[in-house]
Amino acid sequence: MVKARCAAIGVQMFVIPGGITPYVQAGDIGIYKSFKDKLSPIIDSWKKSDAVLYTRGGNPKPLSVETVANWVNVAWRDVLADVVEHSVAAARFSPRFGDWHVT
Repeated sequence: MVKARCAAIGVQMFVIPGGITPYVQAGDIGIYKSFKDKLSPIIDSWKKSDAVLYTRGGNPKPLSVETVANWVNVAWRDVLADVVEHSVAAARFSPRFGDWHVT
């Protein structure tokens, strides 16, 4: 059913063999590591701070969505544009973002 629907709207499907996806996904090539390298110190700093609240069972209480979103925003802004551009190029995506849109 998925194949038929894709064909009906003119979307060409490809099978990516197992083990190959890290080489064709820009995020896996370099973006995720750089992002995690920026986010991890923020999380570690919080873990070592007095701001951590614990449950009666001794587990850390979940943070607010706003706090986590702020951390993600800070970490993402620190990822260099060159890292993203290199990863996109290594995955052989067009450097023109408009070419990525599938209609």
